[in-house]
Amino acid sequence: MPSVFKSNKHHTVGVELELQIIDKNTKELATGTTKIIKALNNPPNVKHELFESVIEINSSPCANVSELRDDLLKHVKSLHNCASKLGFQITMAGTHPTSNWAFQEISPIKRYQEIIDRIQMPVKRMLIFGFHVHVGVGSGDEAIVINNALMDYIPHLLAVSCSSPYWARRDSGMESYRVKIMETLPTTGLPFNLHSYEEYIDLVNVLKKAGTIKSIREIWWDVRPHPDFGTIEVRVCDAMPLLEDVISVTAFIQSLVAHLAKMYRRRDEIGHLPSFLIRENKWRAARYGADANLIMDSIGTTIKMKDAVQKLINELEPTAVELKADKELKNLMQVFSRGTSSKRQRKIFKESDGNWNAVIDSLINEFEDSWQLKKITVE
Repeated sequence: MPSVFKSNKHHTVGVELELQIIDKNTKELATGTTKIIKALNNPPNVKHELFESVIEINSSPCANVSELRDDLLKHVKSLHNCASKLGFQITMAGTHPTSNWAFQEISPIKRYQEIIDRIQMPVKRMLIFGFHVHVGVGSGDEAIVINNALMDYIPHLLAVSCSSPYWARRDSGMESYRVKIMETLPTTGLPFNLHSYEEYIDLVNVLKKAGTIKSIREIWWDVRPHPDFGTIEVRVCDAMPLLEDVISVTAFIQSLVAHLAKMYRRRDEIGHLPSFLIRENKWRAARYGADANLIMDSIGTTIKMKDAVQKLINELEPTAVELKADKELKNLMQVFSRGTSSKRQRKIFKESDGNWNAVIDSLINEFEDSWQLKKITVE
């Protein structure tokens, strides 16, 4: 692991999207990543994931969320058009409502083969789809302080992105079942509370020397420093079908990281909830999503998630204005009126008398409408 953290004081932003490849006839996940990447001539922004039914898009580093939107649209449209020509459909959600992990083809990438050999069944069950946001920060020590501080806000970020209520034709009872699947792996979940960047380097080096991990890429915390990019990477969010939600949540994260960076540089005190309350709040967000009540303090005072997010948006607005992300940040509150993807999926399932294909079609249609894909003509 590099000891030098690549400084990025301008809080540039980038995202990683994990998309579902779907058979247009059966509506099940389909083996297609290698075919699509080959047809696209191995583009740098499109990558393999663990399964051949999962494909990843990486944005370029962008100055603001408006630039990011244009960048993502370009890559998603290219991917969608290619997938359509090959007979696939594309969408995003934290889980596929019906497909079973046991019947998925593993990616041919050597790294994934090695991870499966080492971790076995827990990683073979990782048929989940995330949305990761990178935000530039100024130094390694700044990254550690922000990483620690972000733990208080992991429940907020998860709650507004919930999109994984179903698992292999079962209702999980959760708004985000994806995070509970993710937590079964080693080096996942809430990060450790660290005191310095040097301590983080020591931790990573110990895990590498002991054979637990091969690189920082195998520390799958909900939020982690990324020295090579000079970023904080927020990994807790479910993949979401709507472009509007992707951009609003990205604006939320960029503004939050930049706000915490300001506090660090001013030497303001940054408080933390006790770890057991952070863990409880994350559970509440996964279980109840946008309807969760968060614990605010050590005497058990609670606040509705909607009110907690609105309060945080108000606090972040001056920073969002500086980042040219204020409009997108305010749009985040539409999640509470429109409903998260989890809520919309359950509504479709109920209204269709338990028709799984209706749920999957709704995810595909939402994705195609929101990302302006229906105007694309497949030759």
